[in-house]
Parts: sequence; C-alpha cells; structure tokens
Amino acid sequence: MARIARRASTQRSSSPRQLILRNFLSPGDLVMLTAAVRDLHRCYPGRFLTDVRTSCPALWLHNPYITPLDEKDARVEIVDCGYPLINQSNNAPFHCVHGFVHFLNERLGLCIQPRDFGGDIHLSREEKSAPSQVEELAGARFPFWLIVSGGKFDYTIKWWDPNRFQSVVDHFRDRVQFVQIGEIGHHHPRLRGTIDLRGRTDLRELIRLVHHAQGVLCGVTALMHLAAAVETYSTRPKLRPAVIIAGGREPTHWEAYPHHQFIHTVGALPCCETGGCWRSRVRPLGDGEKHDLDRNLCANVVGALPKCMDMISVQDVIRRIENFFTGGMTRYLKRGEIAAARRSVLASEQPPTFDSTLNIITAPGALREVLKRRTPPPPAMCGRGVVICSAGDELVAIARAARRRAPDLPLRCCTNKPLSQPQRRELALLRAEAHEVQPERSLMIEALLNTPWREVVVLTQAHSPLGRKGIEESFASETFERTGVLFWMRPKSRVRSALWRLCGLEPPAASIHPGCVVIDRQRCWRALQAWEWLCEHRYLFVEAFGSEAASLHFAVQMIGQHGAASARGISGKRNARTISQPDIR
Repeated sequence: MARIARRASTQRSSSPRQLILRNFLSPGDLVMLTAAVRDLHRCYPGRFLTDVRTSCPALWLHNPYITPLDEKDARVEIVDCGYPLINQSNNAPFHCVHGFVHFLNERLGLCIQPRDFGGDIHLSREEKSAPSQVEELAGARFPFWLIVSGGKFDYTIKWWDPNRFQSVVDHFRDRVQFVQIGEIGHHHPRLRGTIDLRGRTDLRELIRLVHHAQGVLCGVTALMHLAAAVETYSTRPKLRPAVIIAGGREPTHWEAYPHHQFIHTVGALPCCETGGCWRSRVRPLGDGEKHDLDRNLCANVVGALPKCMDMISVQDVIRRIENFFTGGMTRYLKRGEIAAARRSVLASEQPPTFDSTLNIITAPGALREVLKRRTPPPPAMCGRGVVICSAGDELVAIARAARRRAPDLPLRCCTNKPLSQPQRRELALLRAEAHEVQPERSLMIEALLNTPWREVVVLTQAHSPLGRKGIEESFASETFERTGVLFWMRPKSRVRSALWRLCGLEPPAASIHPGCVVIDRQRCWRALQAWEWLCEHRYLFVEAFGSEAASLHFAVQMIGQHGAASARGISGKRNARTISQPDIR
C-alpha cells in the first residue's frame, strides 16, 4: 500500500502544472506576454499547461503553447501577470521582452530565459496562403510598407508631425508604396498617396497585413512589436525592416529591436538625459485621465510636438528607410508594379472611408449635435415581450432560460445565422418566434428598434443577472417604473472613463453587464435614437464602452444630462446589481 501511495504521489508531482495567465493591457504589451509563454515552455518543456485571459484573444490564435483550461478547475492556478520591471527600465539592462519573464520567474520560482528577440505570433497555413488585403484591392502582388501617422489619445507624446509623414510618403512616391493603418477613434490623419486601410482591419487582419508587409514605419506602438513578432513572407528576409520614430520617451535598450532603425533622442535633452521621460501627453486633453496630471505632461514642447520628436527631421527618417534599400534588404517598386499600386490607392478611397475628424476628443461635440436633432416620433407599440439576440448555438439555451423565467410572455429570437431544423423545432416548442436578421445588421438594434412591444427585456446570454422570476420583478421595480430602463453592473470590473468625463458625465463604478437590458421603448425613444448613432460609429463608441448595452447606458445618461433628474437604483440579485438611471421622461 505504501508503495502504491508513493507511486501515486510521484504521478501527481510529475503532472503538468496548469496556469491561466491574465492581463488586460494594450496589444503591444500582450505581444510581450506571448514571448513569455513561448519561453516558459521552451525552458520547461512538458512541465506546464497554459491558457490566457487577455484583452486581445486574436493574438493567441493558432498558438501551440495554449491549452484550454477551466478557471473553476481546482488544479488550475490563475496568475494575474504584472510588468514591474518597466519601473527599472531606465537603469537596468533589460528589454521589454524580459518584462513578463521576470514577473513569472519571481511569482512561480522559475528561471526562464528569453530565447528570441520578439513576441510569438502564429499564423495558420490558410492565413499564410491567402492574399493580403492590398493584393485583393489591386489584383496584383507588390511590396508595400505599413505606416501609422498618429496613435491613441492617451499617449499624444508619441506622435510625430503628420505633415512630416506626408513629406516622407511624397519623397518615395512610385518607389515605395505605403499602406496607412489605424484604429477608428484614434488620431490617424490621412496621408495622400497611401493605400487607406484605416479602420478596415481587425487585429487578426492586421497581423496578416504585417506578414505580407515589406517594412514598417511608425512610432513606439503595437505595430512596432508586431513587426518583430510576425514571421515574414516566404520570399523575403527573415527579419522585417522597420523604422521607428521614438523621440525620448522610452529608453532605447528597453524598446528597440536590433534589426530596427530606432530613431531616438535619449540623452540629447535634459528631460531625457539619463533615460526615457515616460511622460504621456504634450498638453492636457481634459478627459479626467491621470495622463493630464502635470507630472505626466511634456516638459519641453515646440509647437505641437515634444522637442524630442521635433528634433527628428524628415531627412532623418528618409535616410533610415533608404538604408534598407541601399543595403539590399528591400527593393523599390518595379515599373509594372507602380500601376497596380496606383490602382490600389484609388480603390482604397472608395466608401466607406475612415472619418479622421471623429475621435475620442471630437466625439462629445458630435454627440451633442446629434442630440439637438429632432427625434422622429416613436412607432405604435404596446405590450411586453422578451427578445433574444444571439448569432450562435447559444440561441436555444437562452430561449429555454427565458421561457422558464417568463412562461407567459411572447418570445422573439433574433439571429443573423441560418437556423437548423432541430433549432426551429425546439424554438416552436418554446413558443418562440424566430426572426432572422441580415448578417450586417446589429441584433440588438433590431431588438430595440423594430420589435412590436413597448416594454422589452433583451437577453444576449444564457447566464444573465436576472433571477428566477427576474423578468416580472424587473417590470415591477420602482426604478423601472420611474425611469423606464434597467441595466446591471459587473462587480469589480473596470470602466474606461475618458469619454464619460469629456461629455461631463460621471462614469459608472463598474462596467455594464452585456447580457440583459430592460427598457420601455416609448419613454426611452430619444435615447434609442442617440444610441443608434453611437452604434453606427461602433468602432469608436461600442469599443470604448465595451458592449452595445454599455453604449445604450451611456446614451441614456446623455439624454438624462439634458434637463432630467436622477433616480435611485435598487439592489439586484446574484452577482450584479441594477444601477441608477436618470428620469428621461
């Protein structure tokens, strides 16, 4: 028996340690976490099973080091990964690729050593063989460089002058074709003569673009890290050329990759004499973020630029790009490719185009103009009902849960995927109407703007914050009777507050639960019209707030800000609670 017990103990101790690594920083930081996961497995093969919970799931697709793990499994350790080494970046000889590695070593008692100088992004065979978005536009393949002309508003100190970017593009016209990228809602001024893909790529599509790109021109941003992490196209050099306009914010040894041309001014100014200043903004934006504090503002501004960026000239950047061509790492466009590149530029200018005037700073003014418009009268509506919004297999499960909670209310199921015959039969047994929506149409917009009922419960998840009798209780609640709308909070969740504060609103204490909204459509019709406009610009507003439910909550508060009193919230059940709404009657 003792021998069996020792054998079982040995088997238990030799089983892989199971980890779920959590971090919700920006994409560039998470690229460094991919490096740490890779190096963990290379240094300790077979010793760990790893899964992740991050803000960018697309970075982990096809990653061989990821094993799906259940957070509720008692054998699983959840590790909230930090990045404390960055606080020593000015005086310790480390690169950012060491950041998460150092944390895991300290936290788990390991001795991981970085093996590669960059992150670990994987592409499928299909992604590698598929043509790039540029080739799809042109109908031909030719070399191109990706370019970013601005960035996020939280770190305006990283921006270079867009007029100087334009001068670089003009210098290489018909020799180097630049493809402009950038996320909607951020600052990305249009550059003439570039293929305009701003706002037209999700993160996975951007990774595929990087794979096909000959080179990259940008500031210190996620694209710089992707340029070093994504493998190059099969016929190109192993290391992708990149020119990084860095200034003096970050220490060079912390950010620069050996094969990049990293243009910096660290050590040339008193403010970055001994390393990066790590400041955030050139001037305050008034969004209530800590980046506006004096200690986070640039200490040496020239015009609209920090001096460290102003010192970098157009010729500096041109010379660094030309180095790659002079050295033979890249080649200029051939005569036959120039025409294809020009066609791509023209094709990219066809609608829908990126609205560079609408961003997080201009959004409050644009929204106020929308609120001034005359709202069309609401259509005829009456009664109560439950609307389910789901594009996947969860539709029937949500319908079952809804029918248990509301046995007598009419039920409508909105989906933008074809329903199978078994799904249709089960929905019929549940007395649920199936309503198929066009694929490009938002299910929640369809649920809230085009249903026949006046009082509606919208469910998007089987596990909603409503209790067993929550639907009837919500209609009878004091807050719903007074305000006509109910939302639920997610406890201990984080809210991005910039847009709230820029619009003069106090952000909620936690994020809005996306799984359930209860609303009187007639009383909230004006808020619904404003919300529809927010959803039309979803890459700014829905992304900023986290969900369509959260953006609706914001629209309700904006309407309430214009001359309505506030109502008290009521306590909900389970893990969420309803929150205060303004009276929008």
